[in-house]
Amino acid sequence: MTKTHIPASPSKLRAFLRRLFSREETLGLYLTVGFLACALLVALFGILADEVFEVHGENPIDRRITLAVRGLHAPGRDAMARAVTGLGDVRFLMPAALATVVVLYAKGRRVSGLLFAGSVVGGWLLETVLKISFHRTRPDLWPALVTEKTLSFPSGHATMTTVFFGGIVALVFHLTKSRWARAAALCAGAATVLTVGFTRIYLGAHWMTDVLAGFLVGLLWVVLCATGTEYFARRGRADRKIG
Repeated sequence: MTKTHIPASPSKLRAFLRRLFSREETLGLYLTVGFLACALLVALFGILADEVFEVHGENPIDRRITLAVRGLHAPGRDAMARAVTGLGDVRFLMPAALATVVVLYAKGRRVSGLLFAGSVVGGWLLETVLKISFHRTRPDLWPALVTEKTLSFPSGHATMTTVFFGGIVALVFHLTKSRWARAAALCAGAATVLTVGFTRIYLGAHWMTDVLAGFLVGLLWVVLCATGTEYFARRGRADRKIG
């Protein structure tokens, strides 16, 4: 005797949706999405690293792109690239990050400020450890337009611009529900990160795969810190409501 499937009633469906999007369940859903996003980014980074180091450094795609980019060089573009690439330099990012944290603290957003500071410092430490671990040399197909003394994989500029500007975007999403503000922050942040990443290839400081790896590492750190910020903020609101 086969059992007849009885579809859920509208009332049961509404009850399920209310539970799913309640404060407690939404937090759990948010953490689950954050975990899955981190897992995906780690997997992509692993695939990229395996592809890069399977050929022990320089791969054909990196070589072709680096040689092609050299044909774009011109004095005006070189100067612009050097200026733009400074947005990923520690001499800009650390003061900018400190100023952001001060503003957040002044606005009473201490948890956001603490986690943002941790994301910048943690991102820098993470990319430093990865550079030492992978120990990839920088491109040498033509004389680079900037002098760098550290290792190549992942790109520190790509990582840190993703951490910083991605963190700013995450803060905007956390602090406002305005769709226009969120869209503007997302577009501006993505454009800045991608442009800085391109300058690293243009200037001969990195292979393309170094930059892609930096994006992935930076995004991973942003997702972790944004998830932590949202978790503590929602838990705090829930605790105040119970209290």
